[in-house]
Amino acid sequence: MSFITAERVSVKFKNKEVLKDITATFHEGEITSIIGPNGTGKTTFIKAMSKMINYEGTIHMDRNPKEKIPIEKMAYVPQMSNSNSNLTVFEMVLLGHMKDLRWKISKDKLEETNKILKKINLSHLSYNKFSSLSGGEKQLVIMAQALVSKPKILLLDEPTSALDIRHQLQVLDLAREYTTENNAITIIVIHDLALSTRYSDKFILLSEGYVAKEGKPEEVLDPLLLKEVYKVEVEVCCTKKGYLSVTPINCS
Repeated sequence: MSFITAERVSVKFKNKEVLKDITATFHEGEITSIIGPNGTGKTTFIKAMSKMINYEGTIHMDRNPKEKIPIEKMAYVPQMSNSNSNLTVFEMVLLGHMKDLRWKISKDKLEETNKILKKINLSHLSYNKFSSLSGGEKQLVIMAQALVSKPKILLLDEPTSALDIRHQLQVLDLAREYTTENNAITIIVIHDLALSTRYSDKFILLSEGYVAKEGKPEEVLDPLLLKEVYKVEVEVCCTKKGYLSVTPINCS
């Protein structure tokens, strides 16, 4: 079984240490959610994983510190796309095949693109300009673009932040399905604790740039720990369907 190891990863911006000696392991076939208050380094960590920023420490495959992660094995979905591209929705998703595309686009690639657009219920917008879409629709298109590239490592930075409830579930269902079917390693930065418990195999709770707790959702969602990290009193309970629910009570 393949896995990614981050060892003593630290990041500094203008002499301020944003991440401090982060060590964690991410296994294939699992979704790991990075949680924590604003400003604790969640997005910084996932950008370090995707090699978008410089960092100290090592991020490598399996047990070999010299086994660097090939960039072509990754797909990164940002919190919000700033692109105002005049490409069509279909063309934007098709770009996910970029490493495989040649002068001639294969029928298989066209079919895969149509299939993913149908899956996210955006087939009717296939030939609309990407720039004309709402923020939520753009997020779905960028997610689709990432999935058609068939990455081994899927990095999602707050993928549900601009979406309504239905589309939030749809995006996370896609992430769960892709992770399971492709034995992928998926890492998600997310704020919605209750929603993320439905899809996550593991949580990493960050606090002030450190790992405050790593473990299964039920291990990390301890009311006393959450109060210490978030400065909010919460109630954690189990719903009738077996999902964990986190309800804020008051600020401490």
